Amino acid sequence: MAGISDYETIASERTGELTLKGSRFIGISMPCPDEDSIQRNLDAISARWRDATHYCWAAIVDGSDRRERSSDNGEPSGTAGKPILAVLRGSGLTDAMVIVVRYFGGTLLGTGGLVHAYTEGAKVALNGVDRVARRACCAYMFHLDYSAYSAFESKMADLMACRPECEYTDRVDIRVKVPVERREEFLRRLSDLSERKARPIELPDVYVRACAPGLPNPLIL
Repeated sequence: MAGISDYETIASERTGELTLKGSRFIGISMPCPDEDSIQRNLDAISARWRDATHYCWAAIVDGSDRRERSSDNGEPSGTAGKPILAVLRGSGLTDAMVIVVRYFGGTLLGTGGLVHAYTEGAKVALNGVDRVARRACCAYMFHLDYSAYSAFESKMADLMACRPECEYTDRVDIRVKVPVERREEFLRRLSDLSERKARPIELPDVYVRACAPGLPNPLIL
């Protein structure tokens, strides 16, 4: 995974509702980490709100790659999926999905009315949603002698995105995750600390849940 970056996602599902000219619109925002999750979310929502007229949706998935998907689900082309996607895109959220369920109320809304209704449905779904920051991290594995590990614990903790994974034998085998913007600093400091004996092996980049959006992430215990 190359070139990943920090992003924000949804912590948990949230629901809002509005009524326009007799039609009931229920907006649901949900975590959605990948394309496989889209159908699972749709199945869950359609089972919960049975016999609805439409289940229109948009999703942005795959972390900072931000792959976008949307569907009008039978509404006139461009009147539902695109407006929902525009609201979701504007929120800055990723790995997230918004579904707007419609129960038809007997009055046609017209193209402009539908765009307005699905836009508002997406807004109520996202209004006040709990956000979670995901930090883009590089990952390494290496080993240290016990004498060097003591210094590692005290002098490298501020660089870790989460607690290192360690195995203790005649040495300490370590896996670490470091925010991508601190990669070079980590490698330089590790080299100095170990007197250039540590030979870090680079692992695939990963995302780590941060404590709060926009703030440095301390060591997670």
